[in-house]
Amino acid sequence: MAEQVDSTVCPLCQANNQCGVNAAEPCWCTKEKVPAELIEQVSDEYVNKSCICKACIEKFNLATANIKEVK
Repeated sequence: MAEQVDSTVCPLCQANNQCGVNAAEPCWCTKEKVPAELIEQVSDEYVNKSCICKACIEKFNLATANIKEVK
């Protein structure tokens, strides 16, 4: 039997993802563009079941921007 995925945990860093997609107000994650390259790092068991946290998105975007600047 498959384990249930905790949707409140970021699949990359395991921190609380602060997702409020089921809350009365729209969550920050509904307005955030998550790069496809970052989504590809999520294991299949978590895809469409748990949101990547804002910190991981910002860290990835910063790292990507720094790489582009070096080139």
